[in-house]
Amino acid sequence: MQYLYRLNYPKNWDEHTPVAIALHGMGTDYNDLQPVLDQLAPKEIQLSLQGDQPFQSGYQFFSTDFKRGSATEKEILTKTIDQVYTFIQQLLSQEGLTKQPLHYLGFSQGAIIGTGLVVKHPALFQEVELFSGRLPLFVEQLAQAKLGQNLPGPRIFISQGLLDPLFKPEIGRHINEVFSSHFTHVCYHEYHTGHGITPQTLTDVISENQAN
Repeated sequence: MQYLYRLNYPKNWDEHTPVAIALHGMGTDYNDLQPVLDQLAPKEIQLSLQGDQPFQSGYQFFSTDFKRGSATEKEILTKTIDQVYTFIQQLLSQEGLTKQPLHYLGFSQGAIIGTGLVVKHPALFQEVELFSGRLPLFVEQLAQAKLGQNLPGPRIFISQGLLDPLFKPEIGRHINEVFSSHFTHVCYHEYHTGHGITPQTLTDVISENQAN
């Protein structure tokens, strides 16, 4: 197994219970998004992955020692996206969860990986939240080459902080623009915050999902 993980089962579940898969940002661990999971997926099976590379006081899923848009970025992120996909599939098989609907949520690095998973496997998830991420150039190019228009799923929620020092709001708007050109259920929200997830973000996710 490639990644350490935390797997929580609700008291009552069956073959229709979604598995919520959470990937954190740099310098934290698989506990970081637990409060988010508890808000957005309290009755779902919760799977939190931990990055496999030590970084500061926590972990990361990939090194950022590359120039955005470079061949090195494509090589590193493609490997990471594929490893995460393979790990998820193996773990779901191991746990007997291959028939469950899947729900993905990622923050920062987790959101970046999420863009690649959505583009490479557009039918994999029913619901996706991408918090404070960005869309790598090669993933955008792959979407243009591979995906058609008006794809019915998944439901995609994208958020970005107006004060984010890492990824400016234009980056989030670009994710929304590209994904909206391929998927029918995409919503985008901005918040007066930095690189993070606000309580209002979670309220909006719940509202958007109830509306759909």
